[in-house]
Amino acid sequence: MTTVTKLNPIKREIVQLTIKGTSSYISHAWSEKALGMIRDKQAGKKTKTRDARDPEAEVQAAAYYTEDGEFGIPAMAIKTAMITAAHKDLGIEKTLVKKALFLRCSDPNLVLPMTFGKMVAREDKVRVGQGSADLRYRPEFRNWSVTITFEFDAELLTQHDVVNLLNRAGFGVGIGEWRPEKGGEFGRFEIVDTAAALKAV
Repeated sequence: MTTVTKLNPIKREIVQLTIKGTSSYISHAWSEKALGMIRDKQAGKKTKTRDARDPEAEVQAAAYYTEDGEFGIPAMAIKTAMITAAHKDLGIEKTLVKKALFLRCSDPNLVLPMTFGKMVAREDKVRVGQGSADLRYRPEFRNWSVTITFEFDAELLTQHDVVNLLNRAGFGVGIGEWRPEKGGEFGRFEIVDTAAALKAV
């Protein structure tokens, strides 16, 4: 006799959470100029000699923008941080987060609008290529926050899981340049009023 197992329908749930930075967020989007140089190189075109640099323009180009021109954070940066924070020893495997948790973002650029207290232009020394030095100009956002809407499969994850995983991602992984995942201290965050978010579960 054949045993038939019935698959339950997806139990979708939505939760909206706001995170605030516990350290500054350093943005580093690929500029159209940089992408153009990569395309030219891959196409075998001879690249031009380096133009005179415009630090202010490079700072603006390194930011992420919503379709409406607001400064923001790429939605996938948040999910990627949560995937990185997940671990089977915590009871939540990375593959589970990939298939059971999604971000709702109506912006065509998939950028979440960000509020912040101040933006400053950074000039940082970096090592590139074979150890040669260069300068990078990027925006640093202080006292930032962003609201995220999650959709998740409640048969696989609970709101409690989502809240705690998001806080773990903010504590030890972070987003942007010089985040904890890469050995830095920037891009850390936490949920605004975690106790209320857990109480709502």
